[in-house]
Amino acid sequence: MRKGLACLFLAVLVAGAAQTTKEIFDRAVQALAAGDYQTAERDFQTVLRQEPRNVGALGNLGVIYSRTGRADQAITTYQRALQSSPDDEALLLNLGLVYLRQENHARAMPLFARVVAIDPQHKQARQLLAVCQAYLGQLEPAIQELEALRKGAPQDENILFLLGFAYLRHHEPEKAKAIFAQMFQDAGPVRSEFLAGKAAYEAALFSQAEESFRKVIQLDAAFPEVHLELGKVYISLRRTDDAVGELQRALKANPGDADASYFLGAVLVQAGRYAEGVPHLERAKTAKPDFWAPYFYLGKAKLKLEQAGEAAAQLQKAAALNSDDAMVYDTLARALEKCGREAEARRATAKVRALRDAALQPKANDAGVAGAR
Repeated sequence: MRKGLACLFLAVLVAGAAQTTKEIFDRAVQALAAGDYQTAERDFQTVLRQEPRNVGALGNLGVIYSRTGRADQAITTYQRALQSSPDDEALLLNLGLVYLRQENHARAMPLFARVVAIDPQHKQARQLLAVCQAYLGQLEPAIQELEALRKGAPQDENILFLLGFAYLRHHEPEKAKAIFAQMFQDAGPVRSEFLAGKAAYEAALFSQAEESFRKVIQLDAAFPEVHLELGKVYISLRRTDDAVGELQRALKANPGDADASYFLGAVLVQAGRYAEGVPHLERAKTAKPDFWAPYFYLGKAKLKLEQAGEAAAQLQKAAALNSDDAMVYDTLARALEKCGREAEARRATAKVRALRDAALQPKANDAGVAGAR
């Protein structure tokens, strides 16, 4: 009898614990929906202490890390969730988006491809897969996918932009021109010219991009982002003074523009104007804490300013966010050497050799700015 009562008591305890876990999970979901990330994170962590393989808690925790600029933790958490649920479309998509925000198309692409394999009609995954293919030079499958998407949404501006960009990179200017002509009808002359300039920039047709952006300025000098985009073109054309001028105009029009702060800071560092570049890069880092490049250029600037300890800290963060870039580890090794951290410097140098030997990253080239084609 006592044994039966004990079993019943244990069952009641287990049921109560399960109910408590569900209540905590539901409360965390509500906090996440309300934007209370601190409460949501704490409650999802509580759920995971009781149920370490709870996919819902892991997935939502990944969302929190992603939204709060902790890309490395988001990646680890999504990967952990995928171990329990490898075909979860939302997990695959969210992890791919984290990599895409880091401009790591090679890691994002197989995740989007997996979603498409599971659900061939998943429009967002198909479009994101085509983006990765286009940026990685797989232009024919990208064009094929985008043309298929275009049939279902013939006036979708994003699809038209990507398709025009893909045709430009595939050296089919007449087809790209036809796409932009359609955009002209749907979006109007100013926006169409702006999008044509962006596509030309992404396809490394910098003179053509400059021409388009100049036309935009003639039509509407206050058009959003045009000075930022023209500044990026001038960075690619190695016209530093022109780039600085356009990026300063972009920040005058929108002081909170994180991209303009980043590109201005980076081009100033590349021009040897290290102290001038640092404040802009600090603002960019604060606004986009999961983007590796501001940390990298801050590290370069701090190293040149004889602040090796700070340089090493910034470069270690850049390496954590972009572990496939030999240029980051090469600069980190030099910073660690200056700090007297020889063992760590040797490990960073070994990483450089491994990356270059594997042909994952070409030899460092200080002529350009990361993120600027």
